Amino acid sequence: MKIRRTALVAVAAVSLALVPSAAFAYGAGDYSNLGTVSDTTPAVGQSFTVTVTGPPNTPVGLTITSNPASIPDSAITIAGTKSLTKTTNASGTAVFTVTLSQAGTFTLVATDGVSGAVLSSQAVTVAGAAGSGNLSSTGSNALPIALGAGALVLIGAGGVVMARRRSADVAA
Repeated sequence: MKIRRTALVAVAAVSLALVPSAAFAYGAGDYSNLGTVSDTTPAVGQSFTVTVTGPPNTPVGLTITSNPASIPDSAITIAGTKSLTKTTNASGTAVFTVTLSQAGTFTLVATDGVSGAVLSSQAVTVAGAAGSGNLSSTGSNALPIALGAGALVLIGAGGVVMARRRSADVAA
């Protein structure tokens, strides 16, 4: 009886371990990386290209989302226009020229204009201009605190001197 129970527990354990691997066996097309970015860390104002592969002679849309969201849409330029859709050539390739004029992290998502399938998702980080002198202010100005502390020490010392004089005058 114990052998039967042990065998059933072992079969159940193996079944549970193999269930997730069945999901990985799904054979759908890979839409996760059908595009490339020429430079994933461009400088502010530097143009780079986004090449997307999709079905031949099909419109492909490129959507760019900024993070933080406070970066205005005007900081994003695609091929000098506001157009975000191009038609792929006969070999299924569309090339976008992108310029980002503010520092931040941008997500570039290319979608098939017919099916809406995501063809490519890339992240681009634009660093701020080096040596711009726009460092954030951290810490505090300690001068007023030090002057206040010094004044309190002087007042305390004066109080001690005054108290000793009174004690000396009373004793004499």
